[in-house]
Amino acid sequence: MPETVRKHGWLAMLLIAGLGGYLALFYTTRLPTIEQVTGGEFRRIDYWQLLLLPEILIDAWFGNPPQIAFADRLPVFLMAMLIAGCAAATGRLLLAAVGIARLLTRLESFVFSTAVGLATLSTYTLVVGLLGGLRVPVLLWVPLLLPPAGLGVLWLRQARAPNGPPAPTLAEFRETAAASSTSFDWLDPRWLWLAALPAVAILLGGMLPPVHFDVLEYHLQAPKEFFTNGRVAFLPHNVYANMPLGVSMFALLAMSLTGNWWLGALVGKTIVALTAPLTAAALLAAGRRFYGNTAGTVAAVLYLATPWVAHVAMGGLVESPLAMYSFLAIYAVVLLSTPDAPARGSRVCALAALAGYLAGASAACKYPAVLFVIAPLLAWIAFHRTGPGGPAGADRPAGAAVGAWFRSLSSRLRRHRKPLAAFLIAVMLSGGLWYVKNWIFTGNPTYPLLFSIFGDSTGAWSAAQNTPWDRVHSPHTFSLVVLGGDLFRVTLASEWLGPLLFPLALFAFIARKPQRIDRILGGYCVLFLAAWWLLTHRIDRFWVPAIPIIAVLAGVGATWTNHMAWRRSFLALLALTCLANLLVIVSPAPGNYKRFFLPLETARNDPLRVRPWHRYFNTHPPEGKLLLIGDAAVFDLAAPILYSTCFNETPLRRLVELGSPTEIRRRLAHANVSHILVDWGEIERYRATYGFDPWVQPAVFETLVEKGVLAPLPAIDDQAVHVYRVLRL
Repeated sequence: MPETVRKHGWLAMLLIAGLGGYLALFYTTRLPTIEQVTGGEFRRIDYWQLLLLPEILIDAWFGNPPQIAFADRLPVFLMAMLIAGCAAATGRLLLAAVGIARLLTRLESFVFSTAVGLATLSTYTLVVGLLGGLRVPVLLWVPLLLPPAGLGVLWLRQARAPNGPPAPTLAEFRETAAASSTSFDWLDPRWLWLAALPAVAILLGGMLPPVHFDVLEYHLQAPKEFFTNGRVAFLPHNVYANMPLGVSMFALLAMSLTGNWWLGALVGKTIVALTAPLTAAALLAAGRRFYGNTAGTVAAVLYLATPWVAHVAMGGLVESPLAMYSFLAIYAVVLLSTPDAPARGSRVCALAALAGYLAGASAACKYPAVLFVIAPLLAWIAFHRTGPGGPAGADRPAGAAVGAWFRSLSSRLRRHRKPLAAFLIAVMLSGGLWYVKNWIFTGNPTYPLLFSIFGDSTGAWSAAQNTPWDRVHSPHTFSLVVLGGDLFRVTLASEWLGPLLFPLALFAFIARKPQRIDRILGGYCVLFLAAWWLLTHRIDRFWVPAIPIIAVLAGVGATWTNHMAWRRSFLALLALTCLANLLVIVSPAPGNYKRFFLPLETARNDPLRVRPWHRYFNTHPPEGKLLLIGDAAVFDLAAPILYSTCFNETPLRRLVELGSPTEIRRRLAHANVSHILVDWGEIERYRATYGFDPWVQPAVFETLVEKGVLAPLPAIDDQAVHVYRVLRL
């Protein structure tokens, strides 16, 4: 033992020094994205000035002059908690129905139940929307409130039931820390308090109106249009609104329940924020089951204190629910793959179904989950080894070994056919309807992806539109220089990165002997990041769903020893970095809206988040519809509108391209268009990146003004935005 302690002491000193060097580099790295806004050099260490200048935070949180409101958050918070509570009850009933609940700890049962319930409510809302029942609240209220009542009845029956055969104990289905790992368990779970303030900030930010472009363009705009129309349908003017929108269904559900699109949107955004602490709870449960309290506590704290997690959760972006669903799907597959998993096929099939249901829910968030989540887990279930040893004949000649390997593979597939079937059926139940919907509406289940294979039966998407879409949504360069730059950005320079995630995850492999589960999780993380680099357009936000896996490995890396030098140094660094991360999360740095305490009615038209002409038309409603060109972030507009994304054809073209001035005015009057807004700043940004219809030029509008069709309105702020009034016949 003294030799082990001495060895750990030297290694602890070495790792502490290495970690200190990484942190020094981390906090002195410049952040170009923030420098574009501040106009000067900016490094992470500059966030510490907020402790010396608290008035910056006060102005960011309360506005100027300061305002404070809490009561107006109650309807948003209570409705979000009602939906989440009913989701938990729904999921608990489903887990009990398939016999999984008794295999889980209370914490595991809670997180799995809530995630399953949220996925179920999302799918049910889609069904009601497709049937045109969004304006019939009883269709949503009754199914929402029945599960809690059913859960109460189930508890009463279980309490009154006579004692029967003993239920399977948790030990039957558990790979304990002592059996699976040489980790040391020395951190008290009370250190979870470090995650409390980030969790509160995420919840407060989740209840605020949105600012992210994707949220304004389709994550909330699409459910707003569905609610206004009374049904979920194909939207030819917004290509993004026809992709899987499982997360947007939370907002649509709340809109239908409350009859208010604005309130419902805030509720849906709050539910997205709640998925961050739910994922942290799942990390705590996973760490406890496989490694011990220390690993679970560290993983949960690091996850919630990571600015990337807060950024996407507060912003209402889909990466937070996607991270929750995908991690829990992996969790369920790991449970059925552990060496001491019970042999009963019904339990394995039930866990495979649970994994499939959550993997399907991730595919209902966005298309890439099919490749990043469903495909790897399907292969995992098909080829996993549930016991020690390898295929028979490993020591035979090469030809015999290959034959034995194929026989073993064939046998394994036959043995796993039931779990595979359960997984695939569950995937279709929770995520398949989005793909069926697109197939029916457009003839393409992955609309607009795979256009070259399936085409588009609606005529709203063409090869000319698909070409720039494919170009901007695919990687273009694969050189080692680009790879090195992207790895540097992901592991060090990303503006919302947490400082301990990657170094501690590395410690899980270099400071201790990695276990089988460590290698599996590490391999999956490498696979995810490789797919992100090889198959996507490499936006940093797209690798955020891998953070739960990295956090688990970081929790493991923190437990490589219980040497006093490591424990004291690590706890000091954990507390300091959590404080630094909190400053990033609550700071007024670009990215999120931080008016945590501003009255919601004031925030609704706050100049900090709503553009001048949008505020104008919200306070001076046009007599007809407002037609927007180049401006697709339209969620905040209360007036009736016509718009299109940069990939869709602008509605103006078919209204004014051909015809006499009288005919053009007649078409505009028939479409009830009273004003036209042209955002040349956005159009130029699109043309420099995504592309935009070349037909849209200033000369088009100059001609319409000369012909007496349009009359320009005086600019009110942004000179790049031109607004015209349509002259009536």
